[in-house]
Amino acid sequence: MSTEIEATPESVARHYDSVTPFYEIIGSRSLHFGYWPQGDAGGSFGEAQQRFTDLLLGQLGSQAGQRVIDVGCGLGEPAIQLARSTGCKVEGITISPLQAAQAGRWANQLGMGGQTTFHRGDAMALPFPAESFDAAWAIESLFHMPDRAAVLRELARVLRPGGRMLIADIVLSADATPEDRSFLQRAFVARSFSTTEAYPALVRDAGFELEQLLDVRENVLPTFGAVASALREKEAEVRQAYSEDFLAGVQGQWARITEHALRCMGYIVLTAKRRPLEE
Repeated sequence: MSTEIEATPESVARHYDSVTPFYEIIGSRSLHFGYWPQGDAGGSFGEAQQRFTDLLLGQLGSQAGQRVIDVGCGLGEPAIQLARSTGCKVEGITISPLQAAQAGRWANQLGMGGQTTFHRGDAMALPFPAESFDAAWAIESLFHMPDRAAVLRELARVLRPGGRMLIADIVLSADATPEDRSFLQRAFVARSFSTTEAYPALVRDAGFELEQLLDVRENVLPTFGAVASALREKEAEVRQAYSEDFLAGVQGQWARITEHALRCMGYIVLTAKRRPLEE
């Protein structure tokens, strides 16, 4: 079972507003883990993030003309790539007004403003009518939510019957101690973590048919070493953007995060379809 902490929408927004420039320095505008096909730790963190976005695009399978909602869109890089690669239109929501504004500016600079829209939104009360989207994805955002099941029900509401949903989420194993859970929840500003075993029932109860659940733990774990390497390479840039104390603090914190995560963190990529409405 998950242990909850007081990660409020406001604290999540403040976290991303403060550390987004840091993530851009060490990786890219895609604020998610990297992916190594064979668990190989080679290549940069930014390149691995791009590979992961590519994999998720293939799993979602959206097509030109479809409308997709991105729950927890961050700076909009995956949404922009999704729109550019498939021709679909993407509506991104984030709890951070700053991120929404940055994502919109970035999309306009890339000529993708006509296919993407970004704004602040509450995933537990989506500001859209029923059956208004063909697909949805939530990349490393559900662990921030106060009620994961409520978000899934909202996604079922706004998706058309047969619409596809993709979730990429950190999970914890049964080996996680209370100390592991508490530390990782604070480190990732997470309200709760689920488990691989709990997810099938969660999506079924929300109105979805599970299609596939991939365990990609070994493919994403090299992220921890890649981030540590990027921190060493980008020390001067991080120091200039923040401070010497910030740099020292994040290096020490990342070592502790790595220790806990390697012991008990998992990662899933799940796809499901919205069940037809009952007659």
